[in-house]
Amino acid sequence: MSKTIIGDEKHPYEQAKKLFVWLRTNYPWASAREYSTIDHISDYVIANKHGDCGQLSLLFITLCRYNGIPARWQSGFMLYPNGKNLHDWAEIYFEGIGWIPVDSSFGLQAWGKNDEERLFFFGGQDAYHLTINNDFGRPLSPEKMHLRSENVDFQRGEVEWRGGNLYFDQWDYKFTVAPNPPSTH
Repeated sequence: MSKTIIGDEKHPYEQAKKLFVWLRTNYPWASAREYSTIDHISDYVIANKHGDCGQLSLLFITLCRYNGIPARWQSGFMLYPNGKNLHDWAEIYFEGIGWIPVDSSFGLQAWGKNDEERLFFFGGQDAYHLTINNDFGRPLSPEKMHLRSENVDFQRGEVEWRGGNLYFDQWDYKFTVAPNPPSTH
């Protein structure tokens, strides 16, 4: 599949751009099962022809890494005015440039007047992305005593007590975004 997408392209930036465009053109965003219930997330996206933001990002990361392009997971929140939500995206690394963001679920921008604008989320990021995690599947400290609710991502956190793990539908959280208070100094 990767060879079909990239063809004879040798430049890593152009390879990653082809992967981004192909992914966004062929795999729409759609709400999906909890990650912890899926054995192979990239295979799940390919088989179901859709994925949520993290699942699309993990397929993009997998394809980049397969082609020797360093890629990593980013997750956190979208903090748009009048709305906030959990969100995941990727970053890819280029020597001499560093890590650049790639948001496959935001994909190609219809409002764009040219390729640079249409490809804004391939290397660009708006100010509403708040990074919480820059990796996935990491151990917790202190270590949990019971099975984790989510073994891939950690945006909502984990809750347990001596009697067991509390899954997401057994507790609630409140996430409030407030501007910085004025300095008193």
